[in-house]
Amino acid sequence: MSQPSDAIDLPGQLQALTRQLTASNPELYRHVALYLQVLRQVLPQRVQQACFHLATQIHPQRYAALPEERRRLLLGQINELVSRCSSLLTVEQLVILASQICRERQRRERHERQQLLEELSWDGEPPDRSPEPEPLPPGSVQIAMAPPLSGPSFLMAALARGAGVAADDRPSDDEEADEDADGDVQAVDDEPASPQDQSLWQAGRLPEDPEQVLRWMDGMELALGRRLRNLSHAINVELLRGGVSRSLLPVSLLDAVLDGQLETMAAPANLMRLPLPFGASRSPQAHAMAVLLRPVELELEEPRLRTCRRRLQQHRQEVRRMAQQFRRLQRRSRIHQAEQLWLQDIRPPSIPSD
Repeated sequence: MSQPSDAIDLPGQLQALTRQLTASNPELYRHVALYLQVLRQVLPQRVQQACFHLATQIHPQRYAALPEERRRLLLGQINELVSRCSSLLTVEQLVILASQICRERQRRERHERQQLLEELSWDGEPPDRSPEPEPLPPGSVQIAMAPPLSGPSFLMAALARGAGVAADDRPSDDEEADEDADGDVQAVDDEPASPQDQSLWQAGRLPEDPEQVLRWMDGMELALGRRLRNLSHAINVELLRGGVSRSLLPVSLLDAVLDGQLETMAAPANLMRLPLPFGASRSPQAHAMAVLLRPVELELEEPRLRTCRRRLQQHRQEVRRMAQQFRRLQRRSRIHQAEQLWLQDIRPPSIPSD
């Protein structure tokens, strides 16, 4: 039997690593706050540049045909959307949105598990089963539109789960067009968040576990992307209402482009050119253009954002190193505890003396 592992003050090492992480959390908070501050400063100019290109280079005739009052109203509405979104680009507001996105994902996962359980417990008898057709002569082939299984299809369920947000969880384009530019995710259910999530998204306080800090940074990135996506959709709606654009890309397509599920054509910064699957064979390929704000393109256009992003990446690498060390120390601590219990269990019980 191997000798017990040597535990050289493992609890003390874990506490020292936790103190090091806690001491670096204010620096991370400052990095994120500075990034958002620079983003709020450059966002109006980048949005104006994207809308300028769309109105004057892509649809110049439509924009020139608009009355002056309508043009001023359109620009005023876009500026108002950017202003409302900028007021929500703070650490505190993104923490709230990240917490809501986390609950939304948990609700979606519960829905998928429940759907899978219903499929597994299906007894094979559909509720509205049609009468059995008459038997066909030998060698005949029956062609029907119905799937070979009369119950729910695992393939269709998998495709629906892989598509991301369920259709009933995603608001329609008209509903999103009437929402504010902040695009906050409303509370998806009344169930309270888990204690782990409550400590993760506690306002004004970062986690004291390196794994949780990495989750916090990932959640903030998701919240920032959601905020910019909602602003992009709201601007596209205003361009449609103003008469500059003739079509509106749904939010699901914007999400598909952001997730890399759709290939796009070359386009100026903060614009998206999406090829359309129709058009004459000899004519140029039809496409649709829309505003799509992405942190990567905003950083390419602004050196200060790139500097802030570099600092965040360096901090992430340091936290990842702490997380690896934290896992190793925890494993060694659990191994040492199990070995001590084993030695205690195999020790013969002491016989009390008379």
